[in-house]
Amino acid sequence: MHVMADNLDVVIEALTSMTEEREQPVIPSGKFGGYEALLAEAYRGRNVFYLGQLQPGLVSVLNDHFDWGEVEAVGEVLSSYIQAPIMTISYFDDGVFTMTIYSKGEEVTSQIWCTDGARYDYELEDKHADISVLTEYLGHQHFDRLNAIIAMTDCEEAVESLQELLQIPLWIKSDWFDDIQDPELKGKYTKYDLNR
Repeated sequence: MHVMADNLDVVIEALTSMTEEREQPVIPSGKFGGYEALLAEAYRGRNVFYLGQLQPGLVSVLNDHFDWGEVEAVGEVLSSYIQAPIMTISYFDDGVFTMTIYSKGEEVTSQIWCTDGARYDYELEDKHADISVLTEYLGHQHFDRLNAIIAMTDCEEAVESLQELLQIPLWIKSDWFDDIQDPELKGKYTKYDLNR
């Protein structure tokens, strides 16, 4: 997830407000066969974020729970806590790539790249991003490149092209940090535990 903002503190403040308003689960003792502590720890992981400002105007937000579908839900909610657009990026099964932009708690535009087979198997909508919205948020100077990216049919090619355009890694998740070989990239992210 990427917040289109220059001020990291504003992003931290919005994430803090969002996590404070999340309902804490009540995990009854004994109901889960001794796994209560494990369930509580898993929930706590939802409020641990890794933030990095790899490019001016973009704050990358990573979380171990940002899977396909989950990152979109968080991005939509977070966009109601901050006066900056939020772009979510997700991929699934190496055959589906989704980019969505949210603002003020609403989806502004979205694009799904996938094969016809994946679209059928996962019952996905045929979503095509609005180029005027993309250029408004990502820069009018990128019109031709963005238009070419949204016209692509191969999701890996689309991810790589968007990553090249934005100059930020898109194939990244916080639970992959131990496997990242680039210490400079790892060093650009800071962990924020927003649990109460």
